[in-house]
Amino acid sequence: MRKRQTETLNYLRESLIALLAEKDFEAISVADLTKRAGINRGTFYLHFRDKYDMINYFKDEHFDKLFQVLDAPEITTNTRELLIKTLTVLTEHFDFIAAISQSHSLHVKEILKDFIYKVLLTLEDYQKIVRQQYGGIPFEYALEVYLASVESIISYWIKTGGQQSPEELTDIILKTVGI
Repeated sequence: MRKRQTETLNYLRESLIALLAEKDFEAISVADLTKRAGINRGTFYLHFRDKYDMINYFKDEHFDKLFQVLDAPEITTNTRELLIKTLTVLTEHFDFIAAISQSHSLHVKEILKDFIYKVLLTLEDYQKIVRQQYGGIPFEYALEVYLASVESIISYWIKTGGQQSPEELTDIILKTVGI
């Protein structure tokens, strides 16, 4: 990507983050974004069809990096190590993820939950882990409770400013879900 395109995208991303601190995504207009970014609307439309196209582009850009952790050739089945890697990537993209997490219409919780499920699938004994933690209820419900617990911890961490390190948050998650 050319330098000018990269700069434009960075200006738009930063504008979006700033505007999300002020109002919900649905209340943000293309005019708001372009004014804050210091670009004209024509430039915006060279890159995106509308604000939804833009947010999807940025979400894909950031969350693809998260999912790449699972595709790495050196992927580990060590739960703690995998969580630390994952949370480190979240930390690297924290400003954007924290900003979009405030808007329910952007479905960040669902993306996180889907990711947590994919992390869980990388673990050899994930069904055993879930059954041990929530024995006595059908597996589908146990899995839902497990995923919701981890997602809630990560969402709370994001909402409160990500004060714990990836290592500290990993320990909290592991103690909570009994691994």
